[in-house]
Amino acid sequence: MRHHRLWLHWTLFLGSGAALVAARTAGLATAARGVLMVAAAIVLVNAGLPLARHGVRHVVTERNSAVQAAVFAIVGSLYATLVHFSVVVVYNDYTRAEATVAQEASALADLERMSKGFSGPVQRQVQEASLTYAGIVINDEWPGMSERGSDPQAQAALAELWTIYTSMVPKDRRNALYGPSIERLGALDDSRRERLRASARDVPAVVWLMFYCGGVLCVVMVFFFGVRRDWVQRIVVSVLAAVVSLSAFLVTSFEQPFSGSAAITPDAFETVLIHLRTRER
Repeated sequence: MRHHRLWLHWTLFLGSGAALVAARTAGLATAARGVLMVAAAIVLVNAGLPLARHGVRHVVTERNSAVQAAVFAIVGSLYATLVHFSVVVVYNDYTRAEATVAQEASALADLERMSKGFSGPVQRQVQEASLTYAGIVINDEWPGMSERGSDPQAQAALAELWTIYTSMVPKDRRNALYGPSIERLGALDDSRRERLRASARDVPAVVWLMFYCGGVLCVVMVFFFGVRRDWVQRIVVSVLAAVVSLSAFLVTSFEQPFSGSAAITPDAFETVLIHLRTRER
């Protein structure tokens, strides 16, 4: 009977571990992924607790509880620092990507507004190229950014804007708005490159390694605390596993700013596109 129960715990342990990996990598909805990660982590630690006890059944853990508590406090503090660092870094990258999108859309709108100070043909060319660029970014490039790719047509529309300004006749180049327009066009180009870099940015593998290893060490240390009641220890390891999995879920949600339910949307470009179409009428 004892060996049968151990096999049951091993089955639950391996199965919940596989479910945790699947929840981390599968393209599930955000809410479903979060619930699955927490549930799998709780089942994992509760299945691993009897296995750990069986492996160290000859160790009297109650005599070392004070030392274990001190070591656990140190490890827990270091792990909390690591989690804080990971969350801050990922969220800062997310907000920076969001600001970059707003800057890119703003530069495009400014460029179109300043085009009204040029001759009629130049004005129409800039407005048409701006309208084309905004439409391609929203409809074609944005969906592909979740796969970390750029759209060649969007790059071609941006190149068309550069061509318009670099091929202007001397009369238009002497316009007081020519210099500021080139600056806004450069800002548009820079923001686009930064946006594409942000879509391909990942949390470094070494950070994930430290993140998961730290969480495992914190949970495993609780396995060897001596307690009189089994349910108390199960509650402690379950809460700790839930906190660790929620922390990993939070970092994962903001790791890729242009995918998932927390993805940055092209609202800024849609506002500019509506503005351009209104002016075109």
